Amino acid sequence: MPLTVNEHYAASAACFLGGVLSCVTHLWMLVDFLPKIRMRSSLRSMHVQLCVANLMVVAFFALGAVSHFERRWIFGDFICKFYTFWCKFSPILAVGLLAACLFAEYQHASDPSLAKKDQPYRLSTLFAWLNAILWGAGSLIWSRYGVEPAGFSCVVYWYEVQPYVTYMSLFGFGLPFMIAIYYAFTLWSTGLTIGNPMAKATIGVMFTLALQFSGYLFGFIYAFCGYTLSHYAIAFAQIWTKSLGVAHPFVYSNMLAEETPSSVKKE
Repeated sequence: MPLTVNEHYAASAACFLGGVLSCVTHLWMLVDFLPKIRMRSSLRSMHVQLCVANLMVVAFFALGAVSHFERRWIFGDFICKFYTFWCKFSPILAVGLLAACLFAEYQHASDPSLAKKDQPYRLSTLFAWLNAILWGAGSLIWSRYGVEPAGFSCVVYWYEVQPYVTYMSLFGFGLPFMIAIYYAFTLWSTGLTIGNPMAKATIGVMFTLALQFSGYLFGFIYAFCGYTLSHYAIAFAQIWTKSLGVAHPFVYSNMLAEETPSSVKKE
Protein backbone atom coordinates (compact mmCIF):
# COMPACT_ATOMS: atom_id res chain seq x y z
CA MET A 1 0.00 0.00 0.00
CA PRO A 2 1.56 3.37 -1.02
CA LEU A 3 2.23 6.05 1.56
CA THR A 4 -0.31 8.87 1.77
CA VAL A 5 0.67 12.50 1.28
CA ASN A 6 0.65 13.16 5.03
CA GLU A 7 2.71 10.04 5.68
CA HIS A 8 5.31 11.24 3.17
CA TYR A 9 5.43 14.62 4.92
CA ALA A 10 5.79 12.94 8.33
CA ALA A 11 8.56 10.71 6.99
CA SER A 12 10.30 13.75 5.49
CA ALA A 13 10.18 15.59 8.82
CA ALA A 14 11.43 12.53 10.74
CA CYS A 15 14.26 11.95 8.27
CA PHE A 16 15.27 15.62 8.38
CA LEU A 17 15.14 15.94 12.17
CA GLY A 18 16.98 12.65 12.78
CA GLY A 19 19.62 13.52 10.18
CA VAL A 20 20.27 17.01 11.56
CA LEU A 21 20.61 15.76 15.15
CA SER A 22 22.92 12.95 14.08
CA CYS A 23 25.14 15.26 12.04
CA VAL A 24 25.35 17.94 14.75
CA THR A 25 26.25 15.48 17.51
CA HIS A 26 28.93 13.79 15.38
CA LEU A 27 30.45 17.14 14.46
CA TRP A 28 30.54 17.98 18.17
CA MET A 29 32.38 14.70 18.76
CA LEU A 30 34.98 15.49 16.10
CA VAL A 31 35.55 19.15 16.95
CA ASP A 32 35.26 19.27 20.73
CA PHE A 33 34.97 15.88 22.42
CA LEU A 34 37.47 13.42 20.94
CA PRO A 35 40.41 15.88 20.87
CA LYS A 36 40.17 16.23 24.67
CA ILE A 37 40.16 12.53 25.57
CA ARG A 38 43.32 10.88 26.85
CA MET A 39 44.57 8.25 24.38
CA ARG A 40 47.48 7.49 22.10
CA SER A 41 47.51 9.43 18.85
CA SER A 42 47.19 6.23 16.78
CA LEU A 43 44.13 5.15 18.78
CA ARG A 44 42.67 8.63 18.58
CA SER A 45 43.01 8.54 14.79
CA MET A 46 40.99 5.33 14.62
CA HIS A 47 38.18 6.70 16.76
CA VAL A 48 38.12 9.87 14.66
CA GLN A 49 37.80 7.74 11.51
CA LEU A 50 34.98 5.73 13.12
CA CYS A 51 33.18 8.93 14.05
CA VAL A 52 33.65 10.27 10.50
CA ALA A 53 32.28 7.01 9.07
CA ASN A 54 29.22 7.22 11.34
CA LEU A 55 28.74 10.81 10.18
CA MET A 56 29.01 9.67 6.56
CA VAL A 57 26.16 7.19 7.12
CA VAL A 58 23.74 10.02 7.86
CA ALA A 59 25.41 12.83 5.88
CA PHE A 60 23.03 12.80 2.89
CA PHE A 61 19.82 12.57 4.89
CA ALA A 62 18.48 15.57 2.97
CA LEU A 63 18.14 13.50 -0.22
CA GLY A 64 15.63 11.21 1.45
CA ALA A 65 13.92 14.03 3.31
CA VAL A 66 13.41 16.13 0.15
CA SER A 67 12.29 13.14 -1.91
CA HIS A 68 9.73 12.21 0.75
CA PHE A 69 8.47 15.78 0.68
CA GLU A 70 8.20 15.72 -3.13
CA ARG A 71 6.91 12.11 -3.02
CA ARG A 72 9.34 11.10 -5.77
CA TRP A 73 13.07 10.91 -6.53
CA ILE A 74 14.02 14.29 -8.06
CA PHE A 75 17.83 14.15 -8.19
CA GLY A 76 18.44 12.32 -11.45
CA ASP A 77 20.37 9.25 -12.53
CA PHE A 78 23.92 10.32 -11.56
CA ILE A 79 22.96 11.18 -7.95
CA CYS A 80 20.97 7.94 -7.87
CA LYS A 81 24.14 5.98 -8.66
CA PHE A 82 26.19 8.00 -6.16
CA TYR A 83 23.62 7.54 -3.39
CA THR A 84 23.38 3.81 -4.09
CA PHE A 85 27.17 3.53 -3.74
CA TRP A 86 27.22 5.74 -0.64
CA CYS A 87 24.48 3.82 1.16
CA LYS A 88 26.60 0.65 1.00
CA PHE A 89 30.07 2.16 1.27
CA SER A 90 29.50 4.26 4.42
CA PRO A 91 27.80 1.70 6.73
CA ILE A 92 30.22 -1.08 5.74
CA LEU A 93 33.08 1.33 6.44
CA ALA A 94 31.58 2.12 9.87
CA VAL A 95 31.30 -1.56 10.80
CA GLY A 96 34.82 -2.28 9.53
CA LEU A 97 36.32 0.62 11.49
CA LEU A 98 34.38 -0.50 14.56
CA ALA A 99 36.09 -3.90 14.31
CA ALA A 100 39.45 -2.16 13.82
CA CYS A 101 38.86 0.06 16.88
CA LEU A 102 37.97 -2.91 19.09
CA PHE A 103 41.05 -4.77 17.84
CA ALA A 104 43.19 -1.74 18.70
CA GLU A 105 41.53 -1.33 22.11
CA TYR A 106 42.31 -4.98 22.85
CA GLN A 107 45.93 -4.55 21.75
CA HIS A 108 46.25 -1.38 23.77
CA ALA A 109 44.72 -2.89 26.92
CA SER A 110 46.45 -6.30 26.83
CA ASP A 111 49.94 -4.95 26.05
CA PRO A 112 50.38 -1.18 26.41
CA SER A 113 53.76 -1.36 24.64
CA LEU A 114 51.95 -2.29 21.43
CA ALA A 115 50.06 0.98 21.53
CA LYS A 116 53.19 2.74 20.32
CA LYS A 117 53.17 0.75 17.08
CA ASP A 118 50.91 2.25 14.45
CA GLN A 119 51.33 -0.42 11.78
CA PRO A 120 48.75 -2.97 13.06
CA TYR A 121 46.16 -0.20 13.28
CA ARG A 122 46.98 1.08 9.80
CA LEU A 123 46.56 -2.39 8.33
CA SER A 124 43.19 -2.95 9.99
CA THR A 125 41.88 0.48 8.99
CA LEU A 126 43.15 -0.06 5.43
CA PHE A 127 41.21 -3.33 5.28
CA ALA A 128 38.06 -1.54 6.50
CA TRP A 129 38.35 1.13 3.78
CA LEU A 130 39.11 -1.34 0.99
CA ASN A 131 36.27 -3.64 2.06
CA ALA A 132 33.83 -0.70 2.03
CA ILE A 133 35.00 0.50 -1.39
CA LEU A 134 34.69 -3.03 -2.81
CA TRP A 135 31.09 -3.53 -1.68
CA GLY A 136 30.13 0.06 -2.48
CA ALA A 137 31.40 -0.30 -6.04
CA GLY A 138 29.85 -3.77 -6.23
CA SER A 139 26.43 -2.27 -5.58
CA LEU A 140 26.63 -0.57 -9.00
CA ILE A 141 28.11 -3.57 -10.82
CA TRP A 142 26.58 -6.74 -9.36
CA SER A 143 23.25 -5.69 -7.86
CA ARG A 144 19.80 -4.59 -8.93
CA TYR A 145 19.30 -1.02 -7.76
CA GLY A 146 17.22 2.04 -8.50
CA VAL A 147 14.38 4.10 -7.07
CA GLU A 148 12.55 2.03 -4.46
CA PRO A 149 8.74 1.56 -4.63
CA ALA A 150 7.76 4.59 -2.53
CA GLY A 151 9.98 6.79 -4.69
CA PHE A 152 11.94 8.53 -1.95
CA SER A 153 15.37 6.95 -2.32
CA CYS A 154 17.78 5.27 -4.74
CA VAL A 155 19.02 2.04 -3.20
CA VAL A 156 20.14 -1.49 -3.83
CA TYR A 157 16.95 -3.54 -3.74
CA TRP A 158 17.86 -4.89 -0.31
CA TYR A 159 14.27 -6.00 0.26
CA GLU A 160 14.59 -8.54 -2.57
CA VAL A 161 16.57 -11.79 -2.55
CA GLN A 162 19.55 -11.29 -4.87
CA PRO A 163 23.13 -12.67 -4.68
CA TYR A 164 24.80 -9.31 -4.04
CA VAL A 165 22.62 -8.56 -1.01
CA THR A 166 23.18 -12.03 0.44
CA TYR A 167 26.97 -11.96 0.05
CA MET A 168 27.22 -8.35 1.20
CA SER A 169 25.21 -9.16 4.32
CA LEU A 170 27.42 -12.15 5.12
CA PHE A 171 30.85 -10.79 4.24
CA GLY A 172 30.55 -7.02 3.89
CA PHE A 173 28.64 -6.54 7.16
CA GLY A 174 28.68 -9.92 8.85
CA LEU A 175 32.39 -10.74 8.89
CA PRO A 176 33.61 -7.39 10.29
CA PHE A 177 30.80 -7.40 12.83
CA MET A 178 31.72 -10.90 14.02
CA ILE A 179 35.32 -9.69 14.46
CA ALA A 180 33.99 -6.75 16.47
CA ILE A 181 31.92 -9.07 18.67
CA TYR A 182 34.93 -11.34 19.24
CA TYR A 183 37.17 -8.52 20.47
CA ALA A 184 34.35 -6.91 22.47
CA PHE A 185 33.69 -10.21 24.25
CA THR A 186 37.42 -10.77 24.81
CA LEU A 187 37.83 -7.30 26.31
CA TRP A 188 34.87 -7.82 28.60
CA SER A 189 35.57 -11.44 29.63
CA THR A 190 39.22 -10.77 30.50
CA GLY A 191 38.40 -7.69 32.57
CA LEU A 192 40.26 -5.34 30.23
CA THR A 193 37.34 -2.90 30.25
CA ILE A 194 37.88 -2.16 33.98
CA GLY A 195 39.22 1.36 34.26
CA ASN A 196 39.13 1.63 30.48
CA PRO A 197 36.18 3.87 29.57
CA MET A 198 37.22 4.16 25.93
CA ALA A 199 36.99 0.39 25.47
CA LYS A 200 33.57 0.44 27.16
CA ALA A 201 32.46 3.26 24.87
CA THR A 202 33.57 1.33 21.77
CA ILE A 203 31.62 -1.74 22.91
CA GLY A 204 28.63 0.52 23.50
CA VAL A 205 28.92 1.87 19.96
CA MET A 206 28.92 -1.71 18.71
CA PHE A 207 25.46 -2.18 20.23
CA THR A 208 24.13 1.12 18.91
CA LEU A 209 25.46 0.34 15.41
CA ALA A 210 23.72 -3.04 15.53
CA LEU A 211 20.52 -1.29 16.58
CA GLN A 212 20.95 1.38 13.89
CA PHE A 213 21.12 -1.17 11.07
CA SER A 214 18.57 -3.55 12.58
CA GLY A 215 15.77 -2.26 10.32
CA TYR A 216 17.64 -3.41 7.23
CA LEU A 217 18.65 -6.68 8.87
CA PHE A 218 15.12 -7.68 9.83
CA GLY A 219 13.82 -6.53 6.46
CA PHE A 220 16.40 -8.68 4.67
CA ILE A 221 15.56 -11.71 6.81
CA TYR A 222 11.85 -11.14 6.20
CA ALA A 223 12.41 -10.98 2.43
CA PHE A 224 14.78 -13.96 2.53
CA CYS A 225 11.96 -16.00 4.07
CA GLY A 226 9.83 -15.26 1.02
CA TYR A 227 7.69 -12.37 2.27
CA THR A 228 7.20 -8.98 0.61
CA LEU A 229 7.98 -5.83 2.56
CA SER A 230 5.43 -3.03 2.58
CA HIS A 231 6.29 0.53 1.60
CA TYR A 232 6.05 1.42 5.30
CA ALA A 233 8.71 -1.13 6.26
CA ILE A 234 11.05 0.05 3.51
CA ALA A 235 10.61 3.69 4.52
CA PHE A 236 11.02 2.88 8.22
CA ALA A 237 14.43 1.24 7.71
CA GLN A 238 15.86 4.39 6.16
CA ILE A 239 14.38 6.79 8.72
CA TRP A 240 15.44 4.53 11.61
CA THR A 241 19.03 4.36 10.33
CA LYS A 242 19.34 8.13 9.87
CA SER A 243 17.78 8.86 13.27
CA LEU A 244 19.72 6.31 15.36
CA GLY A 245 23.02 7.87 14.33
CA VAL A 246 22.48 10.32 17.17
CA ALA A 247 23.01 7.50 19.70
CA HIS A 248 26.76 6.98 19.12
CA PRO A 249 28.00 10.33 20.48
CA PHE A 250 25.84 9.94 23.59
CA VAL A 251 27.33 6.49 24.21
CA TYR A 252 30.82 7.99 24.11
CA SER A 253 29.91 10.89 26.37
CA ASN A 254 28.09 8.72 28.93
CA MET A 255 30.81 6.05 29.06
CA LEU A 256 33.49 8.69 29.46
CA ALA A 257 31.61 10.73 32.07
CA GLU A 258 34.09 9.57 34.72
CA GLU A 259 36.77 11.63 32.97
CA THR A 260 37.18 14.77 35.10
CA PRO A 261 38.19 18.08 33.49
CA SER A 262 41.61 17.93 35.18
CA SER A 263 42.33 14.46 33.77
CA VAL A 264 41.22 15.14 30.22
CA LYS A 265 44.35 15.80 28.22
CA LYS A 266 46.21 14.67 25.15
CA GLU A 267 48.98 12.11 25.28
